[in-house]
Amino acid sequence: MWKYRCKTHLLALLASFGIGVLFGLITYFVYGDTLQVYLQEIAREAGLSSAEFAMVRDLMVNPALQAGMTGIVFAGLVNIVFLAQYVASKSSYAPLIFIVLLLMASVYLLLAGIVLLIPAIVVCIYGMVSLKSSLSFQRQQRNFSDDDEIVRIYKIHHTLDENVKRVALECKKNVRKFTVVYTLGVIAALCVLFFVQNFVVLVLLLVFLFMSFNYLMRFFANSLMPIRLLLYQNCDPEACASAIIYYSTNRNGKVKLKNRILLAQALIYMDDPQLAMDVLIDYSRRDQASLLQYWSLMATINYMLKDEDALDRCKEEAGKVRMNYGVQGVLVQSEELASIQNKVDLMNGQFNTCKKYYLQALQKARLPFQQVDACYYIGMISFVEQDYSLASMYFEKVISLGNKMAFVQKAKHFQSKIDAMAPSQDDDEF
Repeated sequence: MWKYRCKTHLLALLASFGIGVLFGLITYFVYGDTLQVYLQEIAREAGLSSAEFAMVRDLMVNPALQAGMTGIVFAGLVNIVFLAQYVASKSSYAPLIFIVLLLMASVYLLLAGIVLLIPAIVVCIYGMVSLKSSLSFQRQQRNFSDDDEIVRIYKIHHTLDENVKRVALECKKNVRKFTVVYTLGVIAALCVLFFVQNFVVLVLLLVFLFMSFNYLMRFFANSLMPIRLLLYQNCDPEACASAIIYYSTNRNGKVKLKNRILLAQALIYMDDPQLAMDVLIDYSRRDQASLLQYWSLMATINYMLKDEDALDRCKEEAGKVRMNYGVQGVLVQSEELASIQNKVDLMNGQFNTCKKYYLQALQKARLPFQQVDACYYIGMISFVEQDYSLASMYFEKVISLGNKMAFVQKAKHFQSKIDAMAPSQDDDEF
């Protein structure tokens, strides 16, 4: 998991160092005279000789040196924040410990961040190289090279719906707006922290910026909702996958797939688990939530491929995830683990247990695609149990709501057997 953080960590260190250098230069040229006065007072209190003071002054008033030191301080601060985030993902007590240290020993935390700069850079570079090598090996095993190859394979087996191109481009436009505004907001926040001297004004501006950032994050969360609704509301995985591909294609036609979880979901509901697995190879599992999502989807894929050993591994790996998000995190993890266990039960033919699970899932379902999923499996289990009237009722539900989901064609297949009064006892679906 940590390897997926390395690139972001390294880029953040480089960016913070650059910002620190810029800030150091601004400070030198704006407050250089004030710095001289401070140095004289420090020298006087420290009892430095004239020669010693001259040496310190030459070092401190050097613009390149001051800018470099400021850059190192900024990078150290960012470094300790990233390290704290990583530790927090391993322990529920880590955030509390970090806050206590921040309040009581902030200087020592900053020094730790500075001291660990070089080791962090080395580890980040190693993680990036190692991850790239690992992903490249997995792609070779799956016989594809990059995202362009995935799209090419997609076009062979499925239709790229041009009707959703406008929706995808509109979502991309909204994300670009968010990126620009968010960047300007970060710059504004830094300016407020560095240049506003009045405490009351500083607090008011920071509160305003916090509220603005909160609004921006909600806007970003909803920016891709039109694409999500193509699957969740319209039950059209083909349109959803097409929109993601259009969204992920730049002006030069190069593809860098975004929102791989949603794309994998769409491919699963298009009955293409192999391509869904290819998509998830490059999915960034940078935190516990994304790791849990990954293993949950992989469990569904391996169930569809009837790979019992891989399914058991998904269950094992998902059980190792530690969601440090309070009660909500515990509930999310328990639901995902229950979903994986249900796939294991289906594989083992424990249909009574599975039927209860899907009946409960149907009661909780708020979105059409969730209802279709639950209804299909209830219908299949009922069909295997030779309860054809109940199976027919749920298959009709699938057919009426499922739109272009692969479940619809399967439901029609079994419904035709029921209508012919010669239902098959074939339980190959399981």
